[in-house]
Amino acid sequence: MLSARHGTWDPRPSIWGTRTLVKLLADGQDVAVLKTEALDSSGRWVPTAGDMVRFTVSGPGRIIGVGNGDPNSHENDKAPGRSLYNGLAQAIVQSTQTAGEIHVTASAGQRSGQFTANVVIVSKSV
Repeated sequence: MLSARHGTWDPRPSIWGTRTLVKLLADGQDVAVLKTEALDSSGRWVPTAGDMVRFTVSGPGRIIGVGNGDPNSHENDKAPGRSLYNGLAQAIVQSTQTAGEIHVTASAGQRSGQFTANVVIVSKSV
């Protein structure tokens, strides 16, 4: 038996989700790819969201690239932000040679209010 379900989502995303805990080696080479997606108040993905997401890092890590999967995007891949494409964006965070907690914040909200998501990356000594 085949069934289909149709629904709508809140056009104003209220949650910007990313992974909540990642572990890296503090070798200056290890990286984590953090996925950021627009979710509505019910936790459903919002594929029409196109807000600019800004990424900031504190602690022993750095952003080495951003992306969104849009083959027509001319946005800088090394910038601290990226617009959502189909409700998605990502940041690539690299460890340094210092162990510790790397705090990454993704914030957005030019079109739909201000929203943030935080992720903690644990960088361990080699």
